[in-house]
Amino acid sequence: MIACGPGKESPDAADGGSVMDVNDGLGFVLGQPPLLQTDMPFNPFRSDRQSLHGVYEVVKTILMLPVFVVRILMMVLCLLLGYVFTKLALLGAKDVLKKPFPKWRRQLFWPVRLLARSLLFSCGFQWISIKGRPVARDQAPILVCNHVTFADPVFIFYQHLPVIVTAQENLGLPIVGAILRAMQVICVNRVVQDSRRIAAGEIKRRARCNDWSSLMIFPEATTTNGKVLVSFKAGAFAPGYPVQPMVVRYPHLHVDPAWVALGASTPLLFFRLLTQFHNFMEVEYLPVIEPTFKEQCFPRAFADRVRLSMAKALNVMITEHSYEDVALTLEALKSKDYSGSAVLEFGKFEKLFRLNIKEAKRYLSKFHQYDTDHKGRATFEDFQSWMELPNCPALQKSFHLFDRPSNGYFNFRQYTLGLAFVSKHSRFKEAIEALYTFCDRDKDGLLGREEIEDSFVDLIPSITKEQVERVWQKIDSNDAHFANKVEFFSFLENHPEYIVVFLFARPNLISISKEEKDRDYVNVNGKLAD
Repeated sequence: MIACGPGKESPDAADGGSVMDVNDGLGFVLGQPPLLQTDMPFNPFRSDRQSLHGVYEVVKTILMLPVFVVRILMMVLCLLLGYVFTKLALLGAKDVLKKPFPKWRRQLFWPVRLLARSLLFSCGFQWISIKGRPVARDQAPILVCNHVTFADPVFIFYQHLPVIVTAQENLGLPIVGAILRAMQVICVNRVVQDSRRIAAGEIKRRARCNDWSSLMIFPEATTTNGKVLVSFKAGAFAPGYPVQPMVVRYPHLHVDPAWVALGASTPLLFFRLLTQFHNFMEVEYLPVIEPTFKEQCFPRAFADRVRLSMAKALNVMITEHSYEDVALTLEALKSKDYSGSAVLEFGKFEKLFRLNIKEAKRYLSKFHQYDTDHKGRATFEDFQSWMELPNCPALQKSFHLFDRPSNGYFNFRQYTLGLAFVSKHSRFKEAIEALYTFCDRDKDGLLGREEIEDSFVDLIPSITKEQVERVWQKIDSNDAHFANKVEFFSFLENHPEYIVVFLFARPNLISISKEEKDRDYVNVNGKLAD
């Protein structure tokens, strides 16, 4: 077999073999990483372009500028009147977010609901196609819907005046915050885990009591471009009550109304929508779905069945993307990364590795240290430069743990897969312990510069003193001239790539450590016996 460099396939790679097989060394210790599609073929958080293109669009936009001004004034008027009528309807109301309104007070909100429909009219949704009918609350207390843009909740407010689940920060919005209070919303702080548990309990409490309005929940918990259904949160399905799905479509030719992270800015989106003659919106109410006994015990199974029925009605695929992917995308945009590479399809990683958003953001921050030009990929040269190790077989094999298709680069999804596989592995701590034992030559519980150099040379003979020094500076971050066990463990937990390299360099590293501990145990016990 002819040796191949990083990113090159061997002549018999077509037969399933490669000199950079990750089973060579690492696989013996940790096994084989799972196979996932390396590049995301579709990003549900990216919308079609919104910029002006073509003579027709330019001319139409110019002609619509007077209409745009009128529509803006109409929107402002609707919002201001809506705020005034909401305040009037709430006069004397106490514990708005805790107690249901009596029927007579809900009737006071009809002017606000009509203004919501006028708001949609001013945005170009002059008529809305509705198919099917909503059922009574006692038949299905919970409505669920896909979420594409700002028009979804406005229409639902007009049609149902429901209780909705919303992010807590939305209550602080001017005008809109007051209207949300009138809807007696259930608030969720998406970064506080306990908040979700409390919200789930509140959903169940309100679903049980017919004194409340119907509950309306967007189970995707974020907006998408409407071309797929992403993973559903289980909150709407945990109470175990029947739900009525509804789906919203936005057929469009010139302007995609999707309000997504990798889409038009909010001002541009509104400008483009308000300079169209008409924006299309279709709403369809689907048959009520009742949970089976098993689905009452396992809400996620119920959520999956409802999602499949909605996907069938929309004629779209389902994916495991989630709100966490949006959070990663927004984090990437802060770093001027516009490639969209931060999308993981987070639900899969959560199931495979119990990955949380904090860990994923840390991986993203590290990936940007490789991907300095923000192209969404890192080459072997980028990898070697950051690792500050020589070009050796162990480093090449480590690179191929991330670049398993042998493309010559890895993206954030591949990088996260490799890091999560290693750092979440049941033998990861054992591997760190083995490396620590290997490096602690004098067995004093502290690692010095000389010990690290001797150990690294044993593992990677081609490493230079300068490279050892640079890695040592990462380990000895406090400049104390030594590192204790806690500091060494912390370094490797933050940079699992080094464990990968050393396991490739010395596949029997763990077994050597065990043998050494066994010898020490025998020696100590032998001396005690004497």
